[in-house]
Amino acid sequence: MKRLLFLVLGVGCWVLVNAHPAPNTQHPTLHIRHFGESDGFSTTIVQHAIQDSLGYIWLATWDGLRRYDGYRFRTYKTQPGDNCPLETNRISYIEEDAQHNIVCWSNDKFYLFNRKTERFEPYPGRHTINAYKAKEETRRMIRGLPDYENIETNILMEDRQHGIWIYTHRGLERIAPGNRVVSAEKRLNADEEVVSALLTDRQGRLWMADKQGYVSVSDQNGRVSWLDSDGRLQQQQVRFGYAAYHLFEDSRGWIWIGVKPGGLFRLRPEGDHYQTDHYQTEPGNAYSLNCDAVYYIGEDTRHRLIIATFGGGLNIAETGTDGRVRFIHKGNRLKHFPKTGLRSRCVWLMKDGTMLLGTNDGLYTANLNERYEEMHFYINRRQPDKAWSLSNNYVMEILQTRGGDVFVATSGGGTERLLSRQLLSDTLRFQHYSVSQGISSDMNQTLSEDREGRVWIVSAGSVSLLDPRTGVATNYWHLLSSVGEVFTEAAPALLPDGSMALGTTQGVLMLGKEQMTKSGYVPRIVFDCEREVNLTAEERDFSIRFAALDYNKTEEIVYAYKMEGIDSEWRYTRAHELNYVQLAPGTYVLHVKSTNGDGVWVDNKETVVLHRAAHFNETPYAWMLYGLLLAVVIAAVGATVYYIRKLKRELQGLEVSSREQIEALGLQLKEMLPGNDSVKEIHEEADSQLSSEDRLFAQKLKEFVWNNIDNADLTVIDLARAMNVSRTVLFVRMRHIFDSSPNNYILNTRINYARQLLKESDVRVSEVAFKSGFSDPKYFSRCFKKLVGMLPKEYAESLKSSERRG
Repeated sequence: MKRLLFLVLGVGCWVLVNAHPAPNTQHPTLHIRHFGESDGFSTTIVQHAIQDSLGYIWLATWDGLRRYDGYRFRTYKTQPGDNCPLETNRISYIEEDAQHNIVCWSNDKFYLFNRKTERFEPYPGRHTINAYKAKEETRRMIRGLPDYENIETNILMEDRQHGIWIYTHRGLERIAPGNRVVSAEKRLNADEEVVSALLTDRQGRLWMADKQGYVSVSDQNGRVSWLDSDGRLQQQQVRFGYAAYHLFEDSRGWIWIGVKPGGLFRLRPEGDHYQTDHYQTEPGNAYSLNCDAVYYIGEDTRHRLIIATFGGGLNIAETGTDGRVRFIHKGNRLKHFPKTGLRSRCVWLMKDGTMLLGTNDGLYTANLNERYEEMHFYINRRQPDKAWSLSNNYVMEILQTRGGDVFVATSGGGTERLLSRQLLSDTLRFQHYSVSQGISSDMNQTLSEDREGRVWIVSAGSVSLLDPRTGVATNYWHLLSSVGEVFTEAAPALLPDGSMALGTTQGVLMLGKEQMTKSGYVPRIVFDCEREVNLTAEERDFSIRFAALDYNKTEEIVYAYKMEGIDSEWRYTRAHELNYVQLAPGTYVLHVKSTNGDGVWVDNKETVVLHRAAHFNETPYAWMLYGLLLAVVIAAVGATVYYIRKLKRELQGLEVSSREQIEALGLQLKEMLPGNDSVKEIHEEADSQLSSEDRLFAQKLKEFVWNNIDNADLTVIDLARAMNVSRTVLFVRMRHIFDSSPNNYILNTRINYARQLLKESDVRVSEVAFKSGFSDPKYFSRCFKKLVGMLPKEYAESLKSSERRG
């Protein structure tokens, strides 16, 4: 009943507003949304609707079952060859069962739509239809709306956000409490109301200036007067004559107006008007204002005016006892002011004398207590390789909150919170608030603080309210309703009643608490997959769609997401789909949270757990194996290098040619290779061609080999020891004498001995192999054939044949 009463009251307000329209006021209303092709809803008849336990909207239509997630409709129906049991796509009734599947009534039969498989199945058993019937009060309320006068309507359902879903000949529609109606209040009444400056003075009056040269003053009773060029407030609309870019009230109650062009005006109260003084560039006067484009005015603890000019940089105005003002700047005593900072935009002054100056070249800081000639200016600019540096050099506004936090608005880099406590430094550190951190825009223009301590970040088309305590921003994208209307660079003014005045290109926008009130609704986040997903080793890419189910959207929903193992911090997006590619094997947890449909961040975080299986080459065992193989290769290479170096050292003492050294090295390395059983016939040098030393060496070697011919374990090492030489020397001398390596010589000797044994009758090949020093008869046969050209058995038979022929 409360819901119906709420709707009736809303409709009553709507009727009153339309019956007696009043300009420049805001009214509650109802919002009717029509769904069409752009929402994925193709024209069809809708017969029934439900909202399931997750929050999805489901429709029973003549073109299948449809689901709505706040973004688009998705249709489930029969397709040729899909083995779907549905006889027709006309569905007239739906209901959610205990397992969260959808029971469908079609062609006088019940079917079950399985949520996990997304397929229709025959429904097991019987079911009862409980059709929705709207209350008579609801029907009467709908019939009373002008949009549905004399139109036949089918009221389908009421969702959990008090939205009424109906179907008419126009199609599918939803009726819900409408958006706040906020429009710029026209107070300047000029042809072009581009507001350039705002100020709330000590009396609570709102000063407003526009680029057409008008300056108006509104008191708390709403009475408006206009400032003329003589400093008098007129009841009729008159021009001040200059485009004011900043309005400032100093500690004396004097009003200062910075204009472009035109310099600076001082208004001193005298009775019912102001005594006006005008300061601008004076040729020949070194202590006059050095630039006529004044963008910002501040006052330090010594009652000096600190002025930012766009073209002349910093000006410091000193007022003498005689009331005369002189300006200190780069042209006289501020010799160290950087030329790069001449295009200055804004100023903020600390109680300790520290000045922050915003320029098109970054953020400058200086100590105003120093002598002008010695004043040092520290410069902080964007450093591409430093994440903590200023994000953008175009500094638009500086603000220190009552809590002591300093914020810097930039054009293109968002807004920064100053983290450093020591401000006289070239390496100030900043915390960034940009679109990536959830604010509405990076093109920030002005900053202001309200009574709740929130920082208003104003961009051309939107406003973000940042809570410094939590770092969470609430965004407003649709405050401006006129086509082409945007916010200007005029700093917002806080009024005594707590409302805020913002400058726009169509006048002043007055925002009260009730207009900035946001819904506290917490939408549930749903995913298009299970909460635990298993990917195979071949599935390296992962895509997921999600939605925050808020059907009363007045702002774009912003999502924040973070994948554990991939994202180190929260990432922000307005899209409701994510894609991760080339995922490594492992377990990941995706966290997603969002604003509601009113732009407010809420506690609705949901997670999806993702497991990706690994190929063998992606497992730790594979890397251990690869590491072991690499270690073996490295060890083998190292041993080979060591062995080669050792051989070279041994060869250095021999009187042999380089070619002979290389051949000796090659023979030794070849015999180190596994499976090397090559054998070739020996061609021994004639004794007459050998030296006496070589003849003695050869005779001694032959004797040793023949004496050990049956020793299968005889090695080159044994031969080198017997000859009392190193292996290398043995290789070189045998190469010189026998043109053979030691192993080849031993094999030749063994096979020649075997040939003698095979001459004996009835001898077995295996017996000959063992007597010749071979432990493996097969290896013996293979070597014998390589050297003799036939197998041992064939050789023995050939000998017998020769004897018979002889």
